[in-house]
Amino acid sequence: MEFNSLLPVIIVLLGLLFMGAPVAVALGGSGLLGLWLLLGARGLDVAIQTAATSLNSFVLIAVPLFIAMGVFLAEGGIGERLYNMFDAMLRHIPGGVGIATVLTCAVLAAMCGTSVAIAGMVGAFALKNMRRLGYSLPLSMGTVVGGGALGMLIPPSLPMIVYGAIAQESVGKLFICGIGPGIVAVILFCGWVYVAFRKEKGGKVAPPASWSERWKAFKDGFWGLLIPLIIIVLLYWGVATPTEIAALGCVISLFVVLFVYRSVSIKGIISLLRRAVSSSVMILFIIVGALILAKFVTQAGVARAVADIFVGRGIPTWGFLLITMAIILALGCLMEGASLMLLLLPILITTVRAYNYDPYVYGVL
Repeated sequence: MEFNSLLPVIIVLLGLLFMGAPVAVALGGSGLLGLWLLLGARGLDVAIQTAATSLNSFVLIAVPLFIAMGVFLAEGGIGERLYNMFDAMLRHIPGGVGIATVLTCAVLAAMCGTSVAIAGMVGAFALKNMRRLGYSLPLSMGTVVGGGALGMLIPPSLPMIVYGAIAQESVGKLFICGIGPGIVAVILFCGWVYVAFRKEKGGKVAPPASWSERWKAFKDGFWGLLIPLIIIVLLYWGVATPTEIAALGCVISLFVVLFVYRSVSIKGIISLLRRAVSSSVMILFIIVGALILAKFVTQAGVARAVADIFVGRGIPTWGFLLITMAIILALGCLMEGASLMLLLLPILITTVRAYNYDPYVYGVL
């Protein structure tokens, strides 16, 4: 392993991150420096070639499509309609409004797959309602942010698409692997909200909705349930690729907000597409930067050295899992989840394969 080039790269990477530089610049800049130190002028050619070819992937086309679908859903008010539906069904039980928030996040996660967008969308209308009913600020914020994080696990998930692209594994299989753990996570989140609310001081249970109100809320939120159902069924049956499903979901979402809910005008589509393009470019820029850094990691032999440390010293598989999960948890306090995965995955995936551990299970972890 090339230690002489590794140390400056780590210093530059951490320095840029702590200075508040964009993640894409930190990843790509440190990777570019590493390739230059390792290969000289040829390293710049390698970086340019990596940047030019990194996005030439059919799978990654799904990223801007799912982002566009999330923008259409947010602007079309589908999230608020879903929340009103779950709220009408559950608000009369202890913690019901918080549980409605978690379920809304879960359904939205099955449509657009971006945690930040989901948390922002749901928080805009759920936080005020929870606070009004006496939920503490930590419980209210934790419910929204934790529920939004389900977007990384429940398919379709943008981080899973990136994982599949870097690890060269089937994105469709990754999506299917996330369904079971995603459901378990939703159940545990709802159970925790129920228990935490019962311990709250001053928390109030909202009066039950009438059956006519529930029926009206269900009809209003029906399309919000139908879209993720179509996506998950198509994924499970394997009749379409994730990219094709993303395109179909994008078209269905646009149709719903234009002609069913009529919450978006045809003139407003251009503005929505601009927002979708802006977000897509940001994420794809991060992917390019991460792949340049991954190229340096491969060229410097870091991934193989890490594999030798774990496997060569006889550390059992469960020890590798616990250590890497602890590292991810610690670094997750400093970096956003998808960026952290882009940074560590090129290093860790070689060790995963050296252990003959299932890369799909590790992807979910």
